[in-house]
Amino acid sequence: MAEKIGMEKLALRWTGMLLSALWAGVHMDLTSAVLPNPTATLIYRVFFGFTAALAIVAAIAFIQGIRALYLPATVFYVIDTLLLVETRTAPALFVGKKLPVNPYVEISLVLDVILIVVSLLLWRLDRK
Repeated sequence: MAEKIGMEKLALRWTGMLLSALWAGVHMDLTSAVLPNPTATLIYRVFFGFTAALAIVAAIAFIQGIRALYLPATVFYVIDTLLLVETRTAPALFVGKKLPVNPYVEISLVLDVILIVVSLLLWRLDRK
């Protein structure tokens, strides 16, 4: 059975997919970061790779219209926002000091907020 998708929903799905893919790209770039502590470098590389993979899953969920994954995507982006804020206001785990605010942080924060709104709107609008 063909599902008729309104232009608003389709635009939101594409927005969510494109921004999630951009978010993943930003975080994939961070997998090459080198920290003074080799253990922290390894842990952060794995973390950024894993979160980039989750963002790709969110992108697929948005473009495919998988409503069951909209709220988990929202939670993912909320947690990322909280981690970004926490590591800029308190010492980061394995690093032992506050991390600096840089363009990656600024881009990620903006994307997080937009993606939280988009995923909640999709969840609300995409009711069966």
